[in-house]
Amino acid sequence: MNHKFKLSLLCAAVLLAGCGDNSSSSGTSDTPQFEDSIQDLLGRDGSIDFVLSGTNANVPVPSSLLLDPTDHTLNIPVSPGEPTGLNNPSVAMGEADGWSTVMPFSIDLNFKQGVTLLNDLVESGYSQNVTDGILVAKISNDPQSQDKVYTPLFPGKDFIAVSSDLKNIKVLPVKGLEPNATYIYALKQSIKDSNGDNLGTSPSYAMLKSAKPQGGDLSAPQKMVWMIENTFGANGVEKDDIIYSSMFTTASVGQSIKAVAQEMTKADPSKTWEPGHTANPNNIPAEQLKELYTFNNVTQIDFGEALLSDQLFLSLFPNAQEGLAVAEQMKNLYLLAKALTKLKGITVYRGTVKLPYFLSNNLENDQWKTQPWRSAMPSALKILSVLSSGSKQDQAYLVTQLVKLGFSPENLSEQLANPANQAKLFGAKLFLANGEQLDPERILTKYSTLPQIRSVQDVPFLMFVPEVKDGDNGEDFNDNLPLLQYQHGITGIKETSYLFALEHIASAIQNPNYNKPYALIAIDQPLHGQRALSKEVVTTPSNPTPFMNLEYLPVARDNIRQGAIDGLGLAYAVQHSPEDLSAFSTIDTSNISLMGHSIGAITGISSYAAADVNNGEDFHYTSATLANPGAVIAPFLLESQAFSGQIKHSVSYNGVPDYRTYYQQNCANDDKISDVKCFDDFYNQSEQNKQMIDYTLDMFAFAAQTVLDPVDPYNVASLVDKDAPVFAIQSNQDTTIPNTVKTMPTAGGQPLLAKLQLSNTMLGTQGKTKLASYFKHAKHSTVIAPDVTSEKDPAAHKEMASEIVKFTLSKGNKDGNFNVKNDDDLLDNTINTDIN
Repeated sequence: MNHKFKLSLLCAAVLLAGCGDNSSSSGTSDTPQFEDSIQDLLGRDGSIDFVLSGTNANVPVPSSLLLDPTDHTLNIPVSPGEPTGLNNPSVAMGEADGWSTVMPFSIDLNFKQGVTLLNDLVESGYSQNVTDGILVAKISNDPQSQDKVYTPLFPGKDFIAVSSDLKNIKVLPVKGLEPNATYIYALKQSIKDSNGDNLGTSPSYAMLKSAKPQGGDLSAPQKMVWMIENTFGANGVEKDDIIYSSMFTTASVGQSIKAVAQEMTKADPSKTWEPGHTANPNNIPAEQLKELYTFNNVTQIDFGEALLSDQLFLSLFPNAQEGLAVAEQMKNLYLLAKALTKLKGITVYRGTVKLPYFLSNNLENDQWKTQPWRSAMPSALKILSVLSSGSKQDQAYLVTQLVKLGFSPENLSEQLANPANQAKLFGAKLFLANGEQLDPERILTKYSTLPQIRSVQDVPFLMFVPEVKDGDNGEDFNDNLPLLQYQHGITGIKETSYLFALEHIASAIQNPNYNKPYALIAIDQPLHGQRALSKEVVTTPSNPTPFMNLEYLPVARDNIRQGAIDGLGLAYAVQHSPEDLSAFSTIDTSNISLMGHSIGAITGISSYAAADVNNGEDFHYTSATLANPGAVIAPFLLESQAFSGQIKHSVSYNGVPDYRTYYQQNCANDDKISDVKCFDDFYNQSEQNKQMIDYTLDMFAFAAQTVLDPVDPYNVASLVDKDAPVFAIQSNQDTTIPNTVKTMPTAGGQPLLAKLQLSNTMLGTQGKTKLASYFKHAKHSTVIAPDVTSEKDPAAHKEMASEIVKFTLSKGNKDGNFNVKNDDDLLDNTINTDIN
């Protein structure tokens, strides 16, 4: 991965406003002279490619030099002629408030002709030579003493170094880094080139490393380098050996979803998103906001009748005839269950629930696709920036406005740094002395977490409520039924719940430990099913891009955020539903568990992590089942057999002009050539094509994951309460979300289960509430419905349903009754992810 960001293009925007062509301050004069120890690091056959100015300006990433200090967002330079909108991945990265926790550091090298890195990759797959020459540490301030706390990362355990071309170093975090944390790293001269000689440094880094102070705008980056090297030096590292160092902060995670969850519990949403204020740009009336989280238009029908009449369910099948045939079979199974078990019937409820929508649903100019979430408040950091370094006129004008919002004029910095006080900024619009608005961009960061509300949506829901016969001793099993909330996968719809609802209910009734089923409820993910914006703007198996949104990455991130918030909103609405609403009259609304499949597990883990507002007093989930989840989204999508071909075509079409021309000339008007085949043909034509495509896909993956990091399950996993029950299902034959990704140790399903520290169910379940089952013969959607053409898939589906039922009814195995079928042919007992 070769990430060359032109530092000279962002000098004015970041720290180096004085770069220009002034060689005396850029470290690029003809014959600079430094201390002997630094001079010795120059002029070697191989060196770090770090240049502060000129046509070859380059800075390795991640780096705080590419951070906008006024709002803590990334500030990636854009070359002349490049798009400046959010459809440019480099610009899209400007929506992130830090670097990715999982993507590799990328350090380019300069070599004399014929020289490369020492090649020691053959045996281990990573370079011991380079790995041993890299230092990485987390730094933080002790909350008591404010002293700097140094936490080293260990080579080979916490990170490894690899190189695909022996001219670039990639440092891979093996377990990921902590979100919202600051790291420093350094390279030592012990790294060898192919001649066995030590690597050297660049003149630009030598200038920053030197004890000779740099003036003007180079003072700040030099002081940063001094701080980094001194920190390593204080912890046993010889500073003279350092040939490059940098510092960076990782992105915050889950802040906006948590902020909405907190506001969800407020008695009057119109106070938060007040009409006429910037938090409510479309001026939604207070009366409409007060109706949030209420149910309306509820109807009911028997399960057997619903199967044959529900057109949305029937649309799941290739044609009406096949759909009706399956519906008849399922109805017969339903009647059989009523005859042979204590099941009296299942009532299917439909209706709507009013939920806040923070995305645009405007079709005009594709606003639905191009507009990400925007903050309901100005950035607290931008305010602090003006108060610390703005003009006296701006400071005085800003203080006057802040006082009117309820702040005290004394200790404003402390007040603004306290998240509890930031609620005073909701809906505020602040100005500088010249009338210019402060923070018109309203990018969501950890300093501005709450989103603007764009609309209130009537979101259709589907619910299955069973009724059972009395027990043998007259027990009534119909009161206080648990509820399982289902979040479906990408390109799916809520009606896929028909396919497993009967299986779950029948399995629960026949479980001797409970004899009691649960109800199920589902809504569509954003831009799916009944939440389509038009016939064209809907996510389907043939068109996954509306939700996936590869073109505008911040909107793709916020589609996931919206799905997570929708799940939270549904749970909150159920737990606060009126007692006289018949659909919930037999439901224990305090006992809601979550089941997310595929993208539903990705949105679901965020819902689950954010749900325990006020220690669960307002609403919470009892347990969560994550079926076929995945982490580190961008890399796993590029490895997905189901999606990678279309993604590679789309990214290359937008990012590689030669491919776009080839496609238009050879494929666009030929229905016999699919997009995927067209891409494959072009890719395999020449090595030059492969290099162009690989470079573009690497850059896209880096940018996409950086933007997606705040909602990525690998990061969100750290927010899940250590005592919260979690059960996961992995399928060995999953071609949609790969279990592992060979180039990324944190990507796929299995690394996520390791991050959650889930124990293999085949290795014992007693006393454990964090568990995972690894199915040997199952596919991505086996948990939803079995592939009846497969010999072993039906058995896997049945066992999956049984395990979900037992985990849900046992409240996450808290009663100790959760167990699995001891079948080595069905479940893999060799995987143990309960290791950190």
